Parts: sequence; structure tokens; C-alpha cells
Amino acid sequence: MKIDVKDIKNIEDTIDMRSFEMMAETSTPIEFKDLILNLDGKKIDEISGRVERFDHKNIGNFYENTVENYLRELSSIKSIKKEKISELIKNIQNGDTPSREILMEGSLKLVAKTALYYSKVGTSYVELVQDGLIGIVNAIDNYDLDCSMEFSEYMEFWIKYEMIQSNKEIVEELKSPVVAYFKNMKVEVYKSQNKIINSEMKEVNSEEIKKVLNMEIEEFENLQKINDYGFLIKKEDKEKAEVYKSIAEIDMELEKLEKLMAVSNLANKFTSTEIKILDLYYGLSGKRKYFEEIGEILDMQPSKVKSEIEKLMIKLKYNGKKVWIDEN
Repeated sequence: MKIDVKDIKNIEDTIDMRSFEMMAETSTPIEFKDLILNLDGKKIDEISGRVERFDHKNIGNFYENTVENYLRELSSIKSIKKEKISELIKNIQNGDTPSREILMEGSLKLVAKTALYYSKVGTSYVELVQDGLIGIVNAIDNYDLDCSMEFSEYMEFWIKYEMIQSNKEIVEELKSPVVAYFKNMKVEVYKSQNKIINSEMKEVNSEEIKKVLNMEIEEFENLQKINDYGFLIKKEDKEKAEVYKSIAEIDMELEKLEKLMAVSNLANKFTSTEIKILDLYYGLSGKRKYFEEIGEILDMQPSKVKSEIEKLMIKLKYNGKKVWIDEN
């Protein structure tokens, strides 16, 4: 479901995170560039995302210490003030390479913090950070100095857009075999209804296949070969195909799958409090804080802060299963 520009204009102050993710997920870069200016002055309510129930006893697969080392290095980097950003972007658009490097480095903390909000189950934090840097490049390349939106805000939207597109790739990767399964079902139902056997495959009309099954004849033939070898559909699965009385029924299942497997349905890794702890500890929004200081700010014992950070680092590096939440 796409969000229309009119809908965005009617939103008063904030857009909830899920709506923004849906908008970004279904937009091409060109469409997003056109939509982004309508977000001028509006904020994204990023704390309302769905949070993963993480079991620390089942820690699964980890990345090496790249994440922790990277965040520690960031604590020594100074963020750039808004007025300085405007000056840098003018220089960059005039071809000044050093200004581009300064802006990229000065935005690393923003990218790292934003990636905490868009870290989903099954995604890599490091890859999200890299995608965020691509977002900065896109913002530089697309920004119009005469537009009403400040570059810092414009850049934030592009960073989030690229992270959402990265999560979309994760969704597509998991969805692909399920879609292939249903397409195989469509082939089986079509053959059964038309009493087609393998020796009659050459007589199948390509236009009819495209119209009825919404696929090219080449894909139909390839799926049939796969079916024959039993790679994706076993004998018992072919029997299940008989449950579907029509191609339309399977198309409805595919449509439901599309709605269910959306980026906005992927569970987030962190709560707002957990993001705040990591933000303070690594100084992503300012000077780095230590256990005692964080404890005072969040009304927690320093020992509790320390144990929470240890758990959160496990969670940050964890790349587990991809989980969807059924809207129904």
C-alpha cells in the first residue's frame, strides 16, 4: 500500500514509523525524492515500532567485534553543527572533495544512531550503517540549495530510506522460496485443470499462460522442470495443490503474503530505552557517558547499566531469524 502525497500533507506533526517504512519500501528513489519535500517539518515517531522478544540464552549467530570497535571509535568523532552543514554542502556542490569527506565523517554518529531504530530481526547492523552512508551520498546528489527543507533533515530521510531498502532485501530473500512454492502450485493446478501431461507442453499457449498465470512461458516451463525433479514440490505437496480450486485462490494467497511480509512487519531489535542506553554509552548524540552518569539519567544502578550494555551488545551483533508479525 502506497502513501499518497495528499495523505502526507494532511498529517499534522508526526508520521508513525510503520507508515514511513511502508512509504519508503514502496517508493523508487525518484518517487522518494518527489515525496521527501512533503515531509518538511514532520517528524517520524520511531519509538512506536514493534520490538523483538529476544532470548539471550539462544544467542545464535554473531558478527565479530567489528560493531563494538566501530562504536568505540565513533565516540571520538565530533558531530557537525547545522550551520556548518549548510556551508559544507555548498562547497561540495561546487566540487570541493575535502568538504565531502568532512560531512561524511561528521555524519557517522547520526548514521550509527539511526541504524539502532531500523535494526530489525535478521538484519546486520554493520550493513545498515553502510547503507546509511549511501543515503548521505544520495542526499548530497539530490539536494537543491533553494528548497525549503534544511539539508540535515533532508539527509536524515535519505539515510532512513536506504536502511529500509536494505531491510527490504532481507524480506525479499526470505519471501522468494515461498513465492516460488505458490507459483509451483499454480502450475500444478493449471496442468490438472487442463489435463496437461509433459508430452503436451509444447502445445501450451504462451499468451494464455501470461494471462492466466501471470508468468512468461519460459518461467512456466522452468517451474515445470523443477516440479518434475521434485526440488521445490514433493508428491505430498502436489496433493495439497488439489485444495486450491482455482488459480485465483492461489493469487489471493500470494497477495496475502505480500501484505504480511512487509518491512514494517519485521520486529525491531531495540526498545526506546535500550536505544537511549547505547546512545549515551557511545556518545552518538553528544559526549560519551559512563555507567554512573547513565544510571543517574535513567534512574538505574550503575551495575544494572553495565549488565544491560553487555546484553545489548550481544543483541546488536546478533543476526537471528527473520520474524513477521501477522496484522490479522
